[in-house]
Amino acid sequence: MALINKRIHERVLDKKRKLEGLRPLPSSLVARLKKQMMIEYTYNSNAIEGNTLTLRETQLVIEEGMTVGGKSITETLEAKNHPEAIGFVEKLVDAKSGLTEDVILQLHKLIMSNIAQDAGHYRSMGVRITGATFMPPPSSEVKPRMNELLKWLEQNPDELMPIELAAVFHHRFVQIHPFSEGNGRTARLLMNALLMKDGYPFIAIVPKLDRLKYLKTLMEADLGNISSLVNFMARCVERALDMYLEALEEPEILTLAEASQISPYSQEYLSFMARKGLLGAFKQGRNWVVSKQELDRYLTSVRSKKRALQPSV
Repeated sequence: MALINKRIHERVLDKKRKLEGLRPLPSSLVARLKKQMMIEYTYNSNAIEGNTLTLRETQLVIEEGMTVGGKSITETLEAKNHPEAIGFVEKLVDAKSGLTEDVILQLHKLIMSNIAQDAGHYRSMGVRITGATFMPPPSSEVKPRMNELLKWLEQNPDELMPIELAAVFHHRFVQIHPFSEGNGRTARLLMNALLMKDGYPFIAIVPKLDRLKYLKTLMEADLGNISSLVNFMARCVERALDMYLEALEEPEILTLAEASQISPYSQEYLSFMARKGLLGAFKQGRNWVVSKQELDRYLTSVRSKKRALQPSV
């Protein structure tokens, strides 16, 4: 049984094929997008974990090496460490290397360098996660559980599709909670490594604004409903695809208020469809927007379904 919503998956695959059809991509554009997304990724991944640096402050730390007044040295280091960790993931993907225990430990070491004393090592103590509905295994079980997870990943016995596999791996990783800290940051980068290995673009960002939704889908996965997390991550992948396609095609972008003026649907209804993932809208800041092309695709899809339901004469 598929874990990913069929409509969302078809839309993501369509955008992935469209991006592949535009290759080779201009090197200057790719470099600019990667730089932009690296900064956005660093800001959002750290902010989800409580880092208070703003997006602009994160950019200054990364590009100028600045130390921001009023912010802790740990927060600054969290921003400084991410670019090297992201570069490590890129090299891993370029070399077509799989995930191994050494790779995971090295990635964690880069993320938590000069922050955690045990950076690059599995935890040696028990942990409790505030608000979680499960208890991570004792430290003595971390290594064998990680070995089991990597074996499962290699074999993919459930024949999961790439986005499903990456999201489920992310969830199983954080349930093991192999490190004393830095688990979420490591899990999100490993998930991106798996996605990029299967041809998805650099790099799917979990937005800080969606932190509560992200945590809610993880809790639902703890209780056995993994689909919510899979579809949440699919939308993050779609946003990355949208960023590349927007830069290449410069499509007309509409607010949902503008979209409601040229469609049969109200702004409220379009917003509901966007939140459900049935309309390929995305957020700019706190507001939902949609490309004219995506709106047309959605309207055509709705009309086709209505015709299919009409009784034949």
